[in-house]
Amino acid sequence: MGLLLSIPVSRAARADGAPTGIYIYTIIREGEPVGQQRIEFVNDGERLRVLSHMELSVTLLGMTLYAFNQQVEEVHQDGKITSLVSEADDDGKDRKVNLSLQGDLLKGEYNGGARAVEPTLVTSLFWQKPALGETQVLDTVRGKVRDVTVKDLGVETLTLPVGRIETHHYQLTGEWKRDLWYDANGTLVAGQRSDSPDGSVVRLELQQRP
Repeated sequence: MGLLLSIPVSRAARADGAPTGIYIYTIIREGEPVGQQRIEFVNDGERLRVLSHMELSVTLLGMTLYAFNQQVEEVHQDGKITSLVSEADDDGKDRKVNLSLQGDLLKGEYNGGARAVEPTLVTSLFWQKPALGETQVLDTVRGKVRDVTVKDLGVETLTLPVGRIETHHYQLTGEWKRDLWYDANGTLVAGQRSDSPDGSVVRLELQQRP
């Protein structure tokens, strides 16, 4: 599914000034909770490790219609991703990405196929705000670059499990359709996918922060 999450601007990929601690998000489909995403930021002053674990399961009458589980580790240093490893069980299909910085590019494999991408891209964890206009996002599930256009839709106040938050709303169109909301500190507090294969709306909401 390559859901939403798991945000080259502001605290993009610098260890200094990056978030720290654990953020937990609830995943909601058509108004019903179906899973959770946990993102942990480990900052040692030189490198930033971003660890994400996502689990979701869509059921009907006790039967599982769709399940997704993903573990991701991003390592950032000097404004670049130096490594990215993702292992996902996409409804029974294994999807594995293993990339490392080699020269000027992130190189490696997705399910045995070669990949080479720019190391300064925002990833589909979206913990960094994407750049406005025509830009690209690195899909952590498939190690693939997605072409998108980002619009600034302005300020919105959201009522979330962590309370009422004044946010900035960004909308992605193109290969992916996403809506993303960030607080004044640039922290992702909500996200929404409107291009799911089954036509459902899948939403991410911040449930707990450090």
